[in-house]
Amino acid sequence: MMSETAALPILDLSMADSLHQKQQLLGQLHDALFNVGFLYIKNHGIPQEKIKALTSLLPALFDQTNEAKASLSKMNSPHFLGYSGFAEEVTLGQKDLREQFDFATELPIVYDPKGSTSDTSEGKDFSKLYYRLRGPNQWPYEKNVPGFRKAFLEYHDELQALSYRFVHLIEEAFDIPVGTFDAFFQRLTSASNAAYKHHVPPQHRIKLVKYPALPSGLARENQGVGAHKDSSGWLTFLHQVGEEEGLEVLDASGSWIRAPPIEGTFVVNFGNAFEAATEGAVKATIHRVITQGPRLKPRYSIPFFQGLPLDLTVNEVRQCIPDHVRALRPVSERPNSLVSSFLDPRWDSLGESQLRKWIRSHENIAIKWYGNEVVSYYLQ
Repeated sequence: MMSETAALPILDLSMADSLHQKQQLLGQLHDALFNVGFLYIKNHGIPQEKIKALTSLLPALFDQTNEAKASLSKMNSPHFLGYSGFAEEVTLGQKDLREQFDFATELPIVYDPKGSTSDTSEGKDFSKLYYRLRGPNQWPYEKNVPGFRKAFLEYHDELQALSYRFVHLIEEAFDIPVGTFDAFFQRLTSASNAAYKHHVPPQHRIKLVKYPALPSGLARENQGVGAHKDSSGWLTFLHQVGEEEGLEVLDASGSWIRAPPIEGTFVVNFGNAFEAATEGAVKATIHRVITQGPRLKPRYSIPFFQGLPLDLTVNEVRQCIPDHVRALRPVSERPNSLVSSFLDPRWDSLGESQLRKWIRSHENIAIKWYGNEVVSYYLQ
């Protein structure tokens, strides 16, 4: 069922610059955290020229020859980075009608199956299989998409900084010291917990997605991406390019709310790890992308998934979240009602959960790089 009246809140981050308005902003954020799970943010501080520099290259990126895109296939990458062709990814057992490129923070490979340690690892054992998720991008040739790498890296850095600023606002809305979560991102401050310094810095991920134009005569509702909660990070910051719609959010009553593009905004939502760490108090809201009727132009979107260290566990995160936050979970919801892989102790670490997520969505790639035995284990 579609809600014709409900709308997602729009938070003005410039209000954080005024002491009086900041309290109002934190109240709005508190409500969105515990009652909605989705929101828009405006006046977020990301220069529009940085956004346009990347979005203007999306047609050229996707219009590369099939041969050029195939050379960047995720099949080449044990890190599940690269190109996925139309309908190659699966959500809830159904093919998603989109094509996409997956990129991430540009980082070197750390996985070592022999368990040896490097000079910079501080004795850390990188033989755990989930460390194989961490590694470098596959970049398009500069001649094919001139300026892409530079535009992407600048966009990544801007979104990374925005995500850290927004986490500080969440801490204030939680009424916990600003900087409590900084150590998760290796941004140690006086408020952060030095006990988490041993974790390897996270790798954020960014998808560049194209939902193609669809002619009339097709079914009215097609799965761009099926209903799901985000499992790729702590927070998601989505830029919807242009005016083409499709994103919908499931509210508490079971109705779908449209989340159309709004110029100058990002859509923000919270991931499975956030919901699990707060025992269901903060909402990781179910959402989807569908096509209703013909789409005259392609729809492009760019979600940024704020990463966490792969060896960080949900229980470690919970230690930073006070009881008064978890107590805000609605009485009607039990912790074990969460749609979250973290309920199974095998997936308690972020790395185990992430590896399971990628194996389930790209089984063929997982078989190539991880083998049938591993894939069978994670598909349980």
